[in-house]
Amino acid sequence: MRFTELFLISNLFSLFRILIIPVLWYYISQPDEKYGYMALAILILAGISDALDGHLARKLNQVSQLGLVLDPLADKILAGALVIMLIFFRGFPLWLAALIIGRDLLILMAAAVLLKGRKMVVPSTITGKYAFFFIVALLSCSVIRFDFGVTILTLVTTALIIASMVIYAATYLKIRNGQSVAAYQDKTAFKVIRIGLTAVILIGLLIKLYVQL
Repeated sequence: MRFTELFLISNLFSLFRILIIPVLWYYISQPDEKYGYMALAILILAGISDALDGHLARKLNQVSQLGLVLDPLADKILAGALVIMLIFFRGFPLWLAALIIGRDLLILMAAAVLLKGRKMVVPSTITGKYAFFFIVALLSCSVIRFDFGVTILTLVTTALIIASMVIYAATYLKIRNGQSVAAYQDKTAFKVIRIGLTAVILIGLLIKLYVQL
């Protein structure tokens, strides 16, 4: 793993998700609701960067050891920081915050213990990617106080977090037993589902904006 890998375009997109945290803190801390929508716009950019980093890494042949670590790590840092902001400024439920942050901490600790001494990086799983997608969607709805979206997404996110933890556990055990684990394949069907769910969420947000106006 080389320091120069940090400056690959795909890795810079991952780094972007960490660097925007102070900006998000500023906007979310403001009482005026319009700042919440500014924070939402930044989160949308973060979501786009999450989709682009892996795609660019494969497209430009820039897959690197640092990228395999930085991509999921940036997701976890951003999600954890955002949860903390929402606890302070939006009254985010502590049990849900503990579930979101606890998942990431358990994954990191399991990797440190089970993979100790092994020169390898565990690739992200498709379930983990979907869990992060819905975590961001849930947190985004919390940012702009979209209560209906928060209620629906809390159920979906909770189920995906539990599923992703089970799959990560199985993945770590396979590696521990010497079995190979391939990186997830983002199939066309998964992309269609993700795009459809994104459209539903955006429509709900647009309806909320229309009602307010």
